Amino acid sequence: MAFEGVSNNCHNAYDWSIAKENPDIMGVEMGEENDSTFQVVFCSYTGALVNFYVNKESGTTRMEEYVPSLNVREEAGSIDLFDYLKEK
Repeated sequence: MAFEGVSNNCHNAYDWSIAKENPDIMGVEMGEENDSTFQVVFCSYTGALVNFYVNKESGTTRMEEYVPSLNVREEAGSIDLFDYLKEK
């Protein structure tokens, strides 16, 4: 559910048209997991990463943008994961 919700959010929030010809330049993948949180990472064609930290109990998701080439991290807001899950 964490991956699906974050992936839906990223496809909604970011322009993926640049990756149409080369889909490997953008993507969403699972990161680390601990007792309370799933990490899902969005990789942009710009080299920036957006880390989504999904609270396992509430679905509240904290976002942190990281630009490795500049070693810059900053909070990027939050979402409710359940807003991005499709009803089954």
